[in-house]
Amino acid sequence: MKFIYACDIHGDTNKYEKLLKTAQKEKIKYIVLGGDLFPKRGIRTIIQPEFIKDFLEDYFKKLQENNIKCILIPGNDDLEKFDTQLNELCKKYPNIHNIDNKKLDIEDVSFIGLSKVLDHPFGSKNRVLIEKNLKMEPQLSKEIYINQNTEVITISEWEKYRETNIDKMEDILANLPVADKNKKTIYVLHDPPYGIGLDVCANGLQVGSKAIAEFLEKSNSYMSLHGHIHESPRTSGLWYNKLGKTICIQPGQTESGEKECYFVIIDTQTDKKDRYEI
Repeated sequence: MKFIYACDIHGDTNKYEKLLKTAQKEKIKYIVLGGDLFPKRGIRTIIQPEFIKDFLEDYFKKLQENNIKCILIPGNDDLEKFDTQLNELCKKYPNIHNIDNKKLDIEDVSFIGLSKVLDHPFGSKNRVLIEKNLKMEPQLSKEIYINQNTEVITISEWEKYRETNIDKMEDILANLPVADKNKKTIYVLHDPPYGIGLDVCANGLQVGSKAIAEFLEKSNSYMSLHGHIHESPRTSGLWYNKLGKTICIQPGQTESGEKECYFVIIDTQTDKKDRYEI
């Protein structure tokens, strides 16, 4: 199976179109999107549902017309309160598959997805989890938005809230769908694993998930695809590494509006991994 993988496009329509053009040029029939699909700017406004309705619907239609399937998960900047709208749109197009917390078998691959990330210093606590021994980072916003960004609490209230109301990454991973033993398992996890150079922020901090790293090392899966920390490959110099037998890939991404688009073309038949910068 040959596919294009990209993440953290954040509603940049030029990047979406570049992926489509590349798929057409290379005659690739699958695009995998690893989260943060919608515009980030104006996250608490109606810009995200408008993007789903006005752009994604047309884009999915173009993919269908070109016989291209799209396998996707949302990310932490794609508000959960719009999941129903996204899922309804996906149902309209048999070539589009939202695999968040689901498994999809295609050709020689079992794709399993997860949109959740570890709690971070940003005010929007959307799709966040905690994990064992994870301390709360200093917060960049005085206001914390919870319950799908409809309720505002203080930082001190969030510190108490997260201990009893937020699920643990270890538990979520343990309850993911079981992979098909006769296929190559590829996990599409928006959060990167900790400690192998795929989670490095511009200031050098490693912020990935230790639970994901442990899970992948024990999984013996074929591959995992990640994103979330846009600058990590440019900071660490690594866009892929291994945990046990699992090849872990994190192409990173440029910011919205920048011309370059980072993505990876993967062929599961030849183990070919090429990073392309357009």
